[in-house]
Amino acid sequence: MTSQDDKPADDTPFGGREGRVVPGETVVLTPEQQAARKRRNLAIGFSLLGFCVLVFVVTVIRIGQNLVQAGAA
Repeated sequence: MTSQDDKPADDTPFGGREGRVVPGETVVLTPEQQAARKRRNLAIGFSLLGFCVLVFVVTVIRIGQNLVQAGAA
């Protein structure tokens, strides 16, 4: 009885290694790829920060409206 790992998988993309970590195999990024990664990470970070600020502001406004409405009643 053989496991699936023992079978050659040359007909699949990446030779059947997709999703598996191969010891000693690393990816070396070019300076352009590193710069693109940094820009992408900054864009994601600022987008997340902006979303958090938006949720905070909307929450504060809604709580303020509820306090004003409760005080008027």
